[in-house]
Amino acid sequence: MVWKVRGVITAILTPLTRNGDLCVDCLRELIEFQLNNGISGLFIMGTYGEGLLLSQKVRKKMLEKAIEFVPSKTIILPHVGAADPETAYSLAKYARDLGYQAISSIGPVYYKPSIKGLINYFNCLAKADLEIIIYNNVGRLKYNITPNVFEEITRNVPAIAGIKDTSYLAEQLLEYVLKFKNKYFIAGAGDTMIYYTFSLGADAHICGISNAFPEVATKLYKAFLENDVEKALKLQSIANSIRAMSKKFSTESPEVMREILKIRGINAGYPLKIIGGLEQKEKKKLRTLVKYYLKAIEEV
Repeated sequence: MVWKVRGVITAILTPLTRNGDLCVDCLRELIEFQLNNGISGLFIMGTYGEGLLLSQKVRKKMLEKAIEFVPSKTIILPHVGAADPETAYSLAKYARDLGYQAISSIGPVYYKPSIKGLINYFNCLAKADLEIIIYNNVGRLKYNITPNVFEEITRNVPAIAGIKDTSYLAEQLLEYVLKFKNKYFIAGAGDTMIYYTFSLGADAHICGISNAFPEVATKLYKAFLENDVEKALKLQSIANSIRAMSKKFSTESPEVMREILKIRGINAGYPLKIIGGLEQKEKKKLRTLVKYYLKAIEEV
């Protein structure tokens, strides 16, 4: 296994220009903001990166520029999942040719696959000759890749190197850690699970709110390493509140994070037109909330 980052990994936004192309300067700024705030790695074009809604042209450009702007290609994990396996394979092969060591992918979308179907899907990606980190997003896909299913896939797809488990099930993540940590990369996800991810012994947590508030996630991880449970739990409580707040607006959480970044002076580009951004009254409300959360994080 080559790809094994430890710590907090940000599921980074994809910054776009007004006409829907990749905003290259914005991406450089976003990456610098993350790395300067202690983030260990980047997960690109996943849920927060809205990869499934991007054109192949933009996704390939994102692959090109991300690896150009990050000091080490070993800390970037690109998500290549798509509605059809041919597109996912094409992106995986493109990533390999650029020098990536691993890719990640959700399983098939919209229709629930059998275990055999999952094996066939990941074997298709394996032809790109890269390590594969399975992305188990139960809420979005409406099916769960349990530890038993994961084990069956690994028996048949040697390229599998780990899993990003977004099940929000602490007992499932614990089973992943106990069964597979010594051989596979195990990452938790879901912003309400940061502390639990590390306390259960997973390698990393892949985080969404760290786009706009990297300090809350990195301070929490540092508190965990220092065995300061009280501080870590206070920071987890703030993360929970930020996550809950982001879901109260009229659009998806990534677009709330994009607006917060702009409030913080970071150009995160434009949202996808088919998703849309926040209303003006929401932006005004968000400014007050950002000040509140930054102060709360600083005081812990």
